[in-house]
Amino acid sequence: MKWVSPEHCQSLNGTATLIDVREPWEVAVCSIDALTIPMHAIPAEAPKLDKDLAYVIVCKTGRRAEAVANFLEREFGFTNVSVMEGGITAWYALVQPTFELY
Repeated sequence: MKWVSPEHCQSLNGTATLIDVREPWEVAVCSIDALTIPMHAIPAEAPKLDKDLAYVIVCKTGRRAEAVANFLEREFGFTNVSVMEGGITAWYALVQPTFELY
């Protein structure tokens, strides 16, 4: 598992898919352009994801994202999974500072 900065995520240009693992109410408050799969749904949704693609996992601060990335690697054999450092909190501080955060 790798850690990538919010600025790096902003420049991915389709080379990786962002997966936001926050709860729907959190995403409703503030979101970025990402596939939304709440953490509790990852075990059911992981088999539907292409293991050959690159993914960056996002949550509010990075803790849930790290757990999900470890789970995808350990339980499903994903090899190209990263975590966005600082999560959505860092994204809004560094990339979109005009947005309000919860």
